[in-house]
Amino acid sequence: MKALIEKYFEGETSLEEEAMLRDYFNNGEVEEELSAYQPLFQYIANEQAQALSDDFEEQLFQRLEIAPKIVQMRQWPRQVMRIAAVAAVLVVAMLFLQKTNTTQAQQAAVDWSKYEITDEQQAYDETVKALKLLSSKLNKGTKKAEQEMEKMEKVGKYFD
Repeated sequence: MKALIEKYFEGETSLEEEAMLRDYFNNGEVEEELSAYQPLFQYIANEQAQALSDDFEEQLFQRLEIAPKIVQMRQWPRQVMRIAAVAAVLVVAMLFLQKTNTTQAQQAAVDWSKYEITDEQQAYDETVKALKLLSSKLNKGTKKAEQEMEKMEKVGKYFD
């Protein structure tokens, strides 16, 4: 029986051998070493003994007639979700358009003419300041690039 139970769990038993195992575990004395497998075979036998009631088909058909009502209830949230999605899109579109109109009104309200430089000397001075600032930033970038190139030259010595 030990060899047969091992063969059973490997899935290599024939129908006759499985019948022998069922009879052994359900009808007679079981060796103590194999007693752990007895509940498995008893469960299988109990499940096979279960039978459907005579009015099973009638009960099944009654439940199937109720099913369309359940399906209709499940479709209701989908329609609500569609309506909510359309409403959300409309609200976002309205807020976007309102923000765009507000931004255009604010831009139109700013009088840029008071910020314009009318004096030629002042315009020249502002231009010189801007060019000096640009030059200092470019010089910093050049110095940084030179430093990095020196580092690359040091590393390059190892690859030659």
